[in-house]
Amino acid sequence: MYTTLRNIHLLCGCFAVPALLMYGVSAVQMAHTSWFVMKPAVTESLVTLSPGAIDGRRVANQLMLGSEITTIQTTPKGFDIRMAVPGTVHEIHYDRATGDTRIRTSVAGVMGMLNRLHHAAGLWHDYAPMKLWALLVFLVSIATVGLGVTGIWMWWVRRQERTWGLILLAANLLFSVAILLRVRSMGP
Repeated sequence: MYTTLRNIHLLCGCFAVPALLMYGVSAVQMAHTSWFVMKPAVTESLVTLSPGAIDGRRVANQLMLGSEITTIQTTPKGFDIRMAVPGTVHEIHYDRATGDTRIRTSVAGVMGMLNRLHHAAGLWHDYAPMKLWALLVFLVSIATVGLGVTGIWMWWVRRQERTWGLILLAANLLFSVAILLRVRSMGP
C-alpha cells in the first residue's frame, strides 16, 4: 500500500509542478511589478467590413482574430468590441454607416500572458485553448489535493516521524491563518 501511495504522490507532484511554477512566477510578477517590463506593444489597423451590421458578435467573428469576445457595447454609430486571449487584447470600434473598423491590439508579452492565465477563471470559455487551460487547471487542482492527501497518509504511516510532522503541520496552519487574517484586515 505504501509503495502505491508513494507512486501516486510522485505522479501527482510531477504532473502539477509545471503549472504551480507558472503560478509562482506570475505571483512574483504581481507582487513585484517594478521588477518586470509590462508595457504592451500596441498596434492599430483599419479594416473595412460590410456596412450596416446589426450584431456585434458577427462583426467580431468576421475579423477572425482567434480571441474570446469579452464585451460588446452598442454605440450610436456601431459597436465597441473587446476581444482577448492571455497577453493580447483587441479593442475594436466598428462604424455601422461606413463599415470602417479600427482595431487596436495590445500585446503584453510572456509575463503579461502568465499574468492573465493566473487570473483566468471558470471552465466555460468560447476560445478552445482557454477551455483546455481550464481543464488543465482543474486537473492540477485535483493532483495538488492528491499530493497533500497521499503525503499526509504516508507521513502518518511512518510512526517515527509523527511528532515532527505534527509540529510542522501546526506551524504551517498557524502561519497560513495569520497571513490570511493579515491580508483580510488590510482591506481593499
